[in-house]
Amino acid sequence: MQAPRAVLRLLMVALAALSPLGCADSATGVGGRQPPYLAVVVFVEAPPEVTTRGPFTFRVRELSGQLGVDTSFRATPSDTTILSVVAASYRIDIAGVPETCAVRNGTAQATVVPPNTNTTLVRFFINCEAGLTVITGTDGATADPDYLVSVTNAATAARSSVVKSNDTVRFADLPGGTYDVTLRLIADNCVVTSDGGATAKVSIVPRGNAAVRFRIVCAEPARRPRITRLVASYSQGSLAYVVRATDPDGDITRSFVDVTDCNLRSVLPTGGQRRGGFSSQPNVGRRDTAVIIGAYDLTLTDAQLANRCLAVWVDDERGNVSPFVEIPLPPRAASRAPVVSSFNALLDGTRSVIVSASATDPNTDYVGAFLVYLVRDGVLSTPDGQPDRVVSQPAGIIGPVATQLLVGIGFGAWNDYLGAIMYFVDAEGNFTRALDFDLFR
Repeated sequence: MQAPRAVLRLLMVALAALSPLGCADSATGVGGRQPPYLAVVVFVEAPPEVTTRGPFTFRVRELSGQLGVDTSFRATPSDTTILSVVAASYRIDIAGVPETCAVRNGTAQATVVPPNTNTTLVRFFINCEAGLTVITGTDGATADPDYLVSVTNAATAARSSVVKSNDTVRFADLPGGTYDVTLRLIADNCVVTSDGGATAKVSIVPRGNAAVRFRIVCAEPARRPRITRLVASYSQGSLAYVVRATDPDGDITRSFVDVTDCNLRSVLPTGGQRRGGFSSQPNVGRRDTAVIIGAYDLTLTDAQLANRCLAVWVDDERGNVSPFVEIPLPPRAASRAPVVSSFNALLDGTRSVIVSASATDPNTDYVGAFLVYLVRDGVLSTPDGQPDRVVSQPAGIIGPVATQLLVGIGFGAWNDYLGAIMYFVDAEGNFTRALDFDLFR
């Protein structure tokens, strides 16, 4: 695409040099529209959406200083500027180039205009990146056709643009800094599931080329699940929670759980966690109100979890996503947490792992437990120095625990199993974590 443009511009220069009407009067006092000529041309390469550049400012000076040639002019990439000059050596400077653009070979060029010649050509090649690229991806039922994207920070005026539901929009000439990028005019049946929800923070460096991706899922309003209650707590780098949710079809199948800055922005190194397979669980499938018990061991300390929030959504088998629910994440209230009465994980020969457990609660509001089996590192996933984990009842276990996991069916052999972790959770989200690392007794 660039080669034909270059040829066209050179032809324009040649024609202008042959015609006095195509030449700009010199502002240097060097008289007349007559050769030799000095022609200045700008080529700009930029994304298709970034089409407006310039005008740029140019300064032309005779290098020896003896001729007194020192003139400035402004021109856009669509202009070819031709000056009538005397034979000499010249310096040409370009200014006014946006921070998101770079000038190949620098902003100053030197050239010699020989005597008895027609036109000497000076070319500036400028490459521009969009300061910010915003990408939207939308699916689901009754999807929004478009949104409004606004880009703001404290130092510059707000910028906005309409973007289609599955499209890209670019913002040019944004100075370096930190910006809030907000997706607006989102339909009530849609939820932004990407980190930060409808608002993302982005840092733009002077050369630009930052990107924000918004993921939007739209639901059938009449079939959409909704979270009616969410409770949780954290202790010693772990958290546990209880989600109560309704769904018209009783087919909630997955949850997304994230620790956030209370503005839907994740504070976890790897972001929020998804867990699925709920619709076949007895406390979820075909229930008027699903009760989902869950827990995670995190890589954050309690000091890092203080004053944070828990953000959760659930979806169903049709892909309908509930609205986000975000609540303050409190520390575990130890005096109100469940008391473990019994907990034992035992290998049944080479066939299975049998787990039994029970607990009471000081406030008589014990709900149930969440069970995780520990497997040798690297058996089920890439080795990371930590035991792999198997969850066979992803929505948790209501009431007393008496369960059995058959081994050797894709989740490791009997001698790969190391132990089990049980999180006992009450109706306020308080929990007690128990570990059994001996499967032989």
